[in-house]
Amino acid sequence: MPRSTTPLRLLAAALGISASFGLSAAGVERTAAVADFATCAKPEWPKEALRKEQTGTVTLAFLIDADGSVGDSKVTRSSGFPLLDEAAINGLRRCHFKPGTIDGRAASAWMQMQYVWTIEGPAKVKVNQQEVDQYRATALAGDPEALYLLAKAYSNGAPNQAVSLATFRVTLDEGLAQAQFELAHRLSTGTNAPQDHNEAAVWVRKAAEGGLSAAQLKLGSLHESGTGVPRDYAMAMDWYSKAAAQGNHAAENNLGVLYGNGRGVKQDYAEAAGWYRKAAEGGNTWGQANLGRYYLYGYGVAQDTQQAQLWLQRASDKHNAAADGDLAMMYLTGRGVPINDEEGIKHLRRAAQGGDVPSQIRLGLALTHGVRVAADPVEGVSWQRVAAEHGNAMGQNNLGYAYETGSGVAQDYASARDWYVRAVAQGNGAAQAALGGLYEHGQGVEKDVVKAAGLYQAAADHGNADGMHRLAALYEAGLGVEKNLALAASLYEKAAGLDFEPAMRRLSAAYAKGELGLQPNTGLTHIWQETADRRAARGGFAFR
Repeated sequence: MPRSTTPLRLLAAALGISASFGLSAAGVERTAAVADFATCAKPEWPKEALRKEQTGTVTLAFLIDADGSVGDSKVTRSSGFPLLDEAAINGLRRCHFKPGTIDGRAASAWMQMQYVWTIEGPAKVKVNQQEVDQYRATALAGDPEALYLLAKAYSNGAPNQAVSLATFRVTLDEGLAQAQFELAHRLSTGTNAPQDHNEAAVWVRKAAEGGLSAAQLKLGSLHESGTGVPRDYAMAMDWYSKAAAQGNHAAENNLGVLYGNGRGVKQDYAEAAGWYRKAAEGGNTWGQANLGRYYLYGYGVAQDTQQAQLWLQRASDKHNAAADGDLAMMYLTGRGVPINDEEGIKHLRRAAQGGDVPSQIRLGLALTHGVRVAADPVEGVSWQRVAAEHGNAMGQNNLGYAYETGSGVAQDYASARDWYVRAVAQGNGAAQAALGGLYEHGQGVEKDVVKAAGLYQAAADHGNADGMHRLAALYEAGLGVEKNLALAASLYEKAAGLDFEPAMRRLSAAYAKGELGLQPNTGLTHIWQETADRRAARGGFAFR
């Protein structure tokens, strides 16, 4: 469907980060590389990203060689959109650079730059409400001319009103339903009309009832999300089914999602797999990604890693971040393919840059701990921040831990507290245990052992082994709770059973010395000691 948009003013600012580092501890004077922005061609906005009105800030790192050329480049913090990241890095690497120096001599060094992709929207239109009231009912009744006049009334005073209305007239000539859907789009996005999701839904419904499959798909998604209409999974399925009957492959995929998650219907992986297959074979990228995942884990189909790789790769070739995340786990864990760290990290980074939150967290942990990739705690924490700022509780907890320990950022207990609080609000057990630790020791908060005990208990109730271990220590010492050695021993055993090494070691010591009300037991002492040693040998982070 032709789409008419107000000409957008594209605002982009590149910020080079450069500074003199002065004298180091060894007496070496260093200066950072500097970009000559006068030589930089403005990165070209990807047409697909512009069409979708994607914006964001990408942080890039460039390795500037001694001759001022770019030796290497990478994205250290994604804008959230791979197309924007790629366009920025391709554009800025063509800049001329003045290399950094060591004691006055040019030397190869990394530098960071940011590029901001911003769209400045159109001026607010002045709706001619009198004309809206005059033409709306007639337009809803199916009068094409009234629909045109209604669009004109909504766009009154828009900067490009004449061009916009001419485009709308072309759309109207193609069909009434297409024009109704175009008006819905304008109302939904606030393009040449006031943004009004409820009114947009009215026109989506008219276009859907007129048989336009794209509108049927859209109306199904509105009912699934509850945008402008009541959330109603049964209605979503009904409209998706209508669109799918016309061969709409995105609708086929969405039906798979409803069946796979049991939304409005009984959960049925086999039925979901059938719809994903239709979508995938029709070329729908999400259908391919979802079918690949189903083959990977054996959901609704016989597990088949070859088929999984085939479909995931097809989706990956179309920049589907979820598919890249699944391919990364195949290569990093050896699921159906030989372990290949280079290929795994490549897909994991693509997935993270594409906005796949689980991959952002995994990449952050891998970089922080140096697992399958060179350790880079600074970049590692940057990925946890991306996930955290998108509201992911695990990312918020991990970012809090980075601030608490000073891993990749300056140690800051107050910031750690703030991020833990956000994760706790979402019921994250790890954050409950960690926040409790801050209260127990008075770090970034006023010391309150009773409050710490309450947070540890909440974490334990969520099955968090760290919370169990910390709570057991309070019961053992009688801090913030009444002393109870039997309960302490029980909590240590539960935490140890959840593969928590410190709890294993405490039990080993207790059995060796007859503490916590336990009888001395040489056999259990050695068992828990050996179990703890095996756990320590595996390290703190593994891909799974």
